[in-house]
Amino acid sequence: MSKLITTSLIGSINWFQNAPSNYSQQAYLDLKSMLGREKYEMNEYAKRGIEFERMIYDTLKYNKDIGKVKCSDKFKEFLLACKNGTFQSKVKFFLTVSKIEYCIYGKIDVLFKEKIIDIKTTAKWDQYSENKYLNSFQHKFYCFGSKIPDFEYMIAVFDGMNLPIVDIKHINYHVKSFNLLEVEIITKIKEVQRFLDEHEELLNLYNTTYSKY
Repeated sequence: MSKLITTSLIGSINWFQNAPSNYSQQAYLDLKSMLGREKYEMNEYAKRGIEFERMIYDTLKYNKDIGKVKCSDKFKEFLLACKNGTFQSKVKFFLTVSKIEYCIYGKIDVLFKEKIIDIKTTAKWDQYSENKYLNSFQHKFYCFGSKIPDFEYMIAVFDGMNLPIVDIKHINYHVKSFNLLEVEIITKIKEVQRFLDEHEELLNLYNTTYSKY
């Protein structure tokens, strides 16, 4: 059976490795919970992100004429960008690394023939925000798995939990070489496996629970 790799797993490992000392223990427990597939309560920001996506999908599903939708100009910008896309498409591909087969899996928010859009929400935007997205492997996995070279993070910026949207940010990624991208992904998978090999408790959960998808 193949081993599962997701962007959430990579993100949780990165957070544990780089978290400040006062967050390190909680980061480990969060990673352990993920690998053990334990139920957890999403925070209000995560819930808001899911609800925001659902509003976009539902609005487009039931309204053919976006011009008649009563909403803010910024929300309408999301509607126009996502119109005619396919929502929540699965992406899955397999790579064999060091004689182990890995399944890389995810869901694409909005899929077009030549572009992928991923909808994000954030409570603030600062000088470090763009790198947070570009350092993710989400766009790399999704582009490689779909063989679509262009990816855009479309980010609704809020003032904390307050409405309305105060700004929209666009971060674009383009695959220059799928062969080089494959090498980069394989390198990251090796890093993940080395990390797990060094943490027996996490490795056991990864093999016995997380990878049983």
